[in-house]
Parts: sequence; C-alpha cells; structure tokens
Amino acid sequence: MSELNPAERLLRWLMVIIIASMALLVFLNVVLRYGFNSSLLITEEIGRYLFVWLTFLGSIAAFVRNRHVRVDTFFLRMPAAMRRIVLIFSDLAMLVCCGLILTGGWQLTKANMANYLPVSDVPVAALYFASIPFSVVVGAILLLRLWRTLFQYDKGARQ
Repeated sequence: MSELNPAERLLRWLMVIIIASMALLVFLNVVLRYGFNSSLLITEEIGRYLFVWLTFLGSIAAFVRNRHVRVDTFFLRMPAAMRRIVLIFSDLAMLVCCGLILTGGWQLTKANMANYLPVSDVPVAALYFASIPFSVVVGAILLLRLWRTLFQYDKGARQ
C-alpha cells in the first residue's frame, strides 16, 4: 500500500472515528436495552447522520484513489484516441453531476438551517451539508483529471 498524504490520513481518521462512534452507540444501546430495559433515543438520529457523512467521506476516499466500481470491458478494447474522448466526456458528465450535488446540497442546507432533530437537537442542515465537501473535493479532482487528459495525455488509459 502506498503512503498516504496528510489529507488522506485525516480523511481516514475521520471515517474511523465515525465508524467507532456508530459501533459504540449501537453497543451501548443494546446493553441498555437488554441489560437495563432502557435505551438511548439519540442513537437512531445520530447514527443516521453519521452514516450519511461516512458514505460521502468514503466516496471521497475511493475517488481520490480511483477505486470506484467500474465496468471497463468495452473501454479497454477501444483505440487510445477513442479512450481519450470517452474519458473527457465521462469526466465532464461527472463534473456536471458534482455541480448539481453542490447546488442542491447547498440549497437544502440553507433551507434546513432552522430545522432541528426532535431528540438530539442537531440541525437538519448538518445532514445535507455532507454533500458540500464531497462535491467540492471530487469536482477539484475531476478538473485535475480533465486537465491531464486534455493537455498531458500519456498514450495509455487511466487505470
């Protein structure tokens, strides 16, 4: 495994903290429920928010390492020039999607600033804000990939 840069290390630590928090909340709730006939009401709300954040942060981590699932059966059989065109259009399409996620996430974040969860009193906007760092980071990576594909193409397909 290659060495992680500080940003990737921070991202991984955030994901570890989120997973550990979710596991601790569930474990504590099980112990309270079956051992003391009680439970934490906050577990469901916080667990849901942590899971959404974990999903977006994990998507960033996978995208940085180019580890998302893909089917490239036809892509690998294309000539190099056609691969370059496909890479350009796919990156542009993903960039448009990142723009849509960014604008939609920002609108939902602003619209829910005054709404709070009933039990934990966490702003509902915290859920929708998870899309903002995702779309910004992935969009920046896509712009860099697009730049490299357009101006520094090295006769091979991106792996």
